[in-house]
Amino acid sequence: MTTTHAGAVLTPEERLARRRLILRDALSLLTLFLITAVIFTLTWFLHRSFVNHQQELGQRWKARGELALREGHPQEAIEALRAALSFVPDRGTEIELATALAEAGRTTEATAYFNTLWESAPGDGIINLQLARLTARQGNEPLAVRHYEAALDGTWEGNGYQHRREVRLELSGYFLSRKEYARARTQLLIAASNAPDDPAVKLQIAGLLENAQDPQSALAIYRAVAAQRPAPVQALEGAGRAAFALGMYRVAAEYLGRAVASPAASALTDAQKAEDRGMLDTASRILVLFPDINLPPRQRAERILADKNIARMLLTNCAVGNPATASRLSGLVARWSQLPARLTAEKLAQLPDLEQTIVQLMNDTATVTAQVCGPPSGDAALLLRIAQNPAAVEQE
Repeated sequence: MTTTHAGAVLTPEERLARRRLILRDALSLLTLFLITAVIFTLTWFLHRSFVNHQQELGQRWKARGELALREGHPQEAIEALRAALSFVPDRGTEIELATALAEAGRTTEATAYFNTLWESAPGDGIINLQLARLTARQGNEPLAVRHYEAALDGTWEGNGYQHRREVRLELSGYFLSRKEYARARTQLLIAASNAPDDPAVKLQIAGLLENAQDPQSALAIYRAVAAQRPAPVQALEGAGRAAFALGMYRVAAEYLGRAVASPAASALTDAQKAEDRGMLDTASRILVLFPDINLPPRQRAERILADKNIARMLLTNCAVGNPATASRLSGLVARWSQLPARLTAEKLAQLPDLEQTIVQLMNDTATVTAQVCGPPSGDAALLLRIAQNPAAVEQE
């Protein structure tokens, strides 16, 4: 039997030959597909192996560069980080390379590198911080401050709150280095208001506030930290030191006494111990001399008479043998001559107005003689300290 197709009749042999041809073509196509798939798979695996090898080499060189940076070898870090970038271009590695250039003292290269990075990410915190440091090193304060402020407002990886606080403290340190105390205080007070409940951070801020000539704010922070149990000896020291600077000798004696007696004081240097002891002795002696209004009348009068002798001797020593100072001291001499020649503690205790007159004259004598003859010594120097801020001596 035959089959008719397209006007032709195929014999059984032709039909078999045709089937074999179709089967052979199908096998050829399948073979070609399989070969292509194998080649593609091999190529993909080779590519992945190459990429993974590049990644591994890049990470290895980056780790070497980061280690060199941490150990203070910026030149080695530069070479390693450049090798890392040749294998794996990465923005973080570029920042580290620019940082290494800066630490190696290659300021121009580092600035150019960071400026290039800044153009693509002007809001990046670390880039702005590094540019602030570089421009500060170059003496360009306005640009340095702008970059510091941009770092404060910028984006950060990780704990942005902590990074911003560190930037603010660094900015305050920059202002301190330029003796711009008001601007430093502004930044430190902002940092203090946002500081975490971490004694180390608070003590750092308080110390910087002292350097910024703001012992009042520093004292408030030190006292807050010293209220903890056990009180850190650094907080006790700081509170005593700040109170001493403010003329608050009652407070200074309290905190310095606690600092000296603290078991943790053994960790202090000999210089720190000597300084604390010196301030404590001075504050304690001032409290003995100070005619506190709250003392019993007889005891207050006795102190005033004792201080009066010190002040009178101070005036005499300043005037004697120095005719050039006579005219400058004539007013004080006249006021002293108007005081009663003989006074007892019993009598003075009954004359509060005279007490106040003598106290004011002692304060004026200590102040004027220091201007005319220079700073006094001994108890006379302590009277001068009292005269500078008598209202603060017993302040709590």
